[in-house]
Amino acid sequence: MRRAPVLVAAAACVAMLLSACTAAPETAGGRVTPTQSDGSGSSSFDPASPTLIAQADLADCPASDPDVEARDDGLPDITLACLGDGPDVRLAGLRGEPTVINLWASWCEPCRDELPLFADLAGSGDVRVVGIAVQDDPSSSLSLLVDTDVHYASVVDADSATKPLLRWTGLPMTLFVDADGKVTHVERGQITDAAQLDSLVQQHLGVDASS
Repeated sequence: MRRAPVLVAAAACVAMLLSACTAAPETAGGRVTPTQSDGSGSSSFDPASPTLIAQADLADCPASDPDVEARDDGLPDITLACLGDGPDVRLAGLRGEPTVINLWASWCEPCRDELPLFADLAGSGDVRVVGIAVQDDPSSSLSLLVDTDVHYASVVDADSATKPLLRWTGLPMTLFVDADGKVTHVERGQITDAAQLDSLVQQHLGVDASS
């Protein structure tokens, strides 16, 4: 008679796993190894090979304002290293244009499905798109981007420093940030198609990205 609660709990766990990825798995290639923060508010990591970076051909990471005051309703004041070329990015200093921030990882299947949607949005030029590769080895992140032909800029959060700051519990997660640095919306879970993403951009950033 005690099996029913166990089955209910198991079903709930399966439902959560289907809707979001919660942790980096162990694979035949080994566990994804997080790196340690350097104590300066930045996330440090062992960079991938220059050859892989060149193959990925990512857009340069955007310049961020090092001096602007962080907003209580904005992105956290943390600096993350660029996955490809370009400067480190201070999240709180991303100002001046509406921005979509997508948290993803190579081990997250829903994230893999989303990447082309954000690539198309980035290619439209209507908003700035920045990925954050979390709890992931940079080489694995870059290899996925090569495989999916995705080239928009991403930064690295291998040690999950953003987790308590952005309060994410699973991936993917997407934040919509206006030109003044205010987070106007947080979308938890997978965005399934371009129409949904365009609608979110219109609703929360006031930008028509559908044309």
